[in-house]
Amino acid sequence: MFLFGFDISRPAWRLLSAVLVFALPMSVGLQELHANYLRTLDRQSERAATQAVQLMEGMLDHVEEANRKVAHLVNHPCQSTLLTLRKQVALVPFVRSLNLVDGHGVYCNSVMGKVQWHDEPGAYSEGLLRLLPGHAELSSQPMLAIRTESGHGAVLSTIDREYLKMILTLSAPHGGEVLLQVGEEWLDHLGQLMGKEPSLPALAPHSVQSRRYPLSIYAGLALPSSWYSLWQVRHLTILMLLGFSLIISLLVWWLLGRPRSMEGELKRALRAREFVPYLQPLVASDGGKLMGAEVLMRWQHPTCGLIRPDLFIPQAEECGVIVPMTAQLMQTVAQQLASWQDKLPDGFHIGFNISAVHCRDFSLLAQCRAFLAHFIPGRVVLVLELTERELLVADPHTLSLFRQLDEMGVKLAIDDFGTGHSSLVYLQQFRVDYLKIDKSFIGRIGTESLSEHIVDNVIDLGSRLGVALIAEGVETRQQADYLRGKVAYLQGYLLGRPVPLPRFCGELRSSAPPTPCGVELAPCP
Repeated sequence: MFLFGFDISRPAWRLLSAVLVFALPMSVGLQELHANYLRTLDRQSERAATQAVQLMEGMLDHVEEANRKVAHLVNHPCQSTLLTLRKQVALVPFVRSLNLVDGHGVYCNSVMGKVQWHDEPGAYSEGLLRLLPGHAELSSQPMLAIRTESGHGAVLSTIDREYLKMILTLSAPHGGEVLLQVGEEWLDHLGQLMGKEPSLPALAPHSVQSRRYPLSIYAGLALPSSWYSLWQVRHLTILMLLGFSLIISLLVWWLLGRPRSMEGELKRALRAREFVPYLQPLVASDGGKLMGAEVLMRWQHPTCGLIRPDLFIPQAEECGVIVPMTAQLMQTVAQQLASWQDKLPDGFHIGFNISAVHCRDFSLLAQCRAFLAHFIPGRVVLVLELTERELLVADPHTLSLFRQLDEMGVKLAIDDFGTGHSSLVYLQQFRVDYLKIDKSFIGRIGTESLSEHIVDNVIDLGSRLGVALIAEGVETRQQADYLRGKVAYLQGYLLGRPVPLPRFCGELRSSAPPTPCGVELAPCP
């Protein structure tokens, strides 16, 4: 598959794609889980603050009721009111003590009887509530005082911190804190009184103000890490998300690496420029001088390695991809070989195999013209080698094309001469410059007299037609000696195996043909 200029079927891109596919649902899923968890914590914190306010209001309602019931006793002697005060403390929930206040301060306490304590009406929030560090009867324990005005005095009730602690603790969410604020004073769930705003939890903070009493409840969470807390409560969901992402990632890896249709794979390889040129030397038969090279196509597959042409060229011709493949190969050779043309002898032959379908399009003219434009005039001779896998029809279009190619100086050769039914037809219909004797005949020289006769007849035919001969597949010294002086050029493993274009260019420094590459290409599994 080819996407945005990248071949994502390559292992590196497959791996990157699989990692991205794994990371995307995993990261999005985790972020959504985390956001949902934070929303849940926020709702818990809000519920905790609201619940604490409601409980506080219910408790204060009871205490205010007790204040109203004894309000008529204000300014009465303490001794005559003490029993009534103690009865109310016993009957009304949450009340720790009841106090009567006159113009001089607190003068009667339900626990200690007649007292003389200082009172500060202005210190109460909205004249109603005040958090106190303690009082004479229990100075070490904070308490909440509720003041109710009555005539020229007031009734003052107190609530023990244990009740306050109980409400704050019961309301607190798991891992959270709930604090009571009255005026500038704060009380936490441990019963500790603070005269200034404490360090409040920053996670899921909520503050709820009572609509009936001058108090606020602050609720928040003091977790070491919201992500760690999320893992503790949602680890099964996270593991399921991890498994799902991993399965999707492995599926993408498999889909990108599975075999595709041959046509699709060839088109992908064409876009990725995986078809590379290999050059096999062409030498003069009488002196061994390097005279040219045939350009052979190899497929540098990202996973299968180097694929030899007989495994993909026929399929490329069937699906029509061979034309752009050949055009791309010509462009590559021209661009790379042009910088080495000063090392080439004049008239250096460069041969390309073309199929019949390539000869049906005048774009071949432009491609040949562009190839020759890279070189000094006369430095190279471009040779087009016709194969017999497809029959080339000599219609006016084809004849016109070949005439223009001949005027341009492009030579025509018949490849694998003698093995197909169309070779003699081509000789009749087209102006042929070279005949390449097939290696199946050359390989039997010295072992079979009939093959030698066929070779001699082809040589005689070429001589009569004035066509230069090229012997393909020369692999032994005996074959080379037999052909010397009978054909113009030799080509085969004895003279040099096909080598990559950069290596061929590098070896142009010497006059000898490039050395054999030493290995036979293996088919891709």
